[in-house]
Amino acid sequence: MRPSQPLYDALAPDYDAHFAVPHRRAYDDLAWERVRVLLPPDGPVVDAGCGVGRWARRLLDLGHPVTGVEQAPGMVAELRRRPPGPGFTLVEGSMTEVTLPATAGAVLAMGSLQYTAEPEDAVRHLAGWLRPGGVLAVLVDSLVGLVLELVGAGRGDEAVDRLARRRGVWRAEGQAADLHLLDRARLEAAFDAAGLVEVRSAGLLVSAGPLGRAGLAERLAADRDALLALERRLGDDPLLADAGKQLLVTGRRAPV
Repeated sequence: MRPSQPLYDALAPDYDAHFAVPHRRAYDDLAWERVRVLLPPDGPVVDAGCGVGRWARRLLDLGHPVTGVEQAPGMVAELRRRPPGPGFTLVEGSMTEVTLPATAGAVLAMGSLQYTAEPEDAVRHLAGWLRPGGVLAVLVDSLVGLVLELVGAGRGDEAVDRLARRRGVWRAEGQAADLHLLDRARLEAAFDAAGLVEVRSAGLLVSAGPLGRAGLAERLAADRDALLALERRLGDDPLLADAGKQLLVTGRRAPV
């Protein structure tokens, strides 16, 4: 797999603007709504693959001390230039290699797990940072969601290829990074194997498949609140989890 680090280095200076694109801002907001209610009332949170600190800032605003793990030098440079705030600790390194104590009330991997070499091993590693009762939340590109979107766009051969290989490619700023395309069954099995309980999945932006990217952008521009209200209802049904453009899976380390 081509590593993601060069791509994220290239994106780093304007990464916040990258998430101002309507569909990315929509699934980011939907993910935050679902994760926020699972956070402990206090205590440390680990942001694995924290980028420039977008999620860390939200967590700090809620009063959580945050440890951000990041390996891309460009992202690290932005974090040092514009720190998320007091209570933030940066750990430079790969989220699959860094060693942290099992004290986190929550560990978040929002868009980072799919770039690891072995996602199942990564889930087990991240779960090892949780204290009893702590929550792991993982957000990834959905295999099924992408396939449906490609079919709708008339790119059937590419859809079949992605489905067969379970791999995707993200191209931006002249760079390309390979990623695992994951589904609910595989991720939930990884959470189970890591010993997590209360495992739940939700699809974010289920509308992306039937509407297509252009149609989704039009609906968001016309009435964002109405579309997000619909997405919240659709996302509550686990049967539709794989149909989302993004797949959010959460689980908890069993209390002692």
